[in-house]
Amino acid sequence: MKKAMIFLGLVLLLVCQSARVSANSYLSYQEVVFENDQATLLRDYTDDQMKQLYRRYMSRTLIGWKVMKIHHQEPVEFISETKLRIVNNGYSTIKHTISMTTKEESKFQITASGDIGIDVKGDIKKFKGSVDASIKTSIQYTKSTTKTESSDFVIIVDPGTVVTIRSRGQGIVNNGLAMYYILWMNTLKGGWETFIVTTEYFEIVKEKL
Repeated sequence: MKKAMIFLGLVLLLVCQSARVSANSYLSYQEVVFENDQATLLRDYTDDQMKQLYRRYMSRTLIGWKVMKIHHQEPVEFISETKLRIVNNGYSTIKHTISMTTKEESKFQITASGDIGIDVKGDIKKFKGSVDASIKTSIQYTKSTTKTESSDFVIIVDPGTVVTIRSRGQGIVNNGLAMYYILWMNTLKGGWETFIVTTEYFEIVKEKL
């Protein structure tokens, strides 16, 4: 059994060789934590809270989209996914050298609710219609940039410990409301949100069983 556990651990580590952090959609991240305790993601608002926000931020205009910000440039930390988890229930140390690639990037992600839609063309997403330009002008987001670095290191799993490798990072969240008016009458409305990944990297956590 001990040999089987060690072999399994080595196989999992080999699979992880040359692994790469890849930024998934932030809506599927395992954990997103704001520095500001009052801030929240668009998906976490209830219907009643959204109605209250519409009333609070409603500001009529003659014609066109009116964009309101609820949270602006809010820093977040996140865990996007667990890449590998190794449990050593044996009596011998598991030791292996692996190679990983970390990536620092600025990646623009979006989500919407209500009457605001999203257009997807390949890897590019944008809000449908003229509201896209209004939102992006309002938050002044930066263009995507990427910096990649590779490194080799030794990972050691002592007897009676578990090692978890996960990808985590930092980002910036903007969200708010948008309403479309024709002759001062509101005809469309919805919520919008942007999530900019600024840094993503591997984290190795060793814990006792």
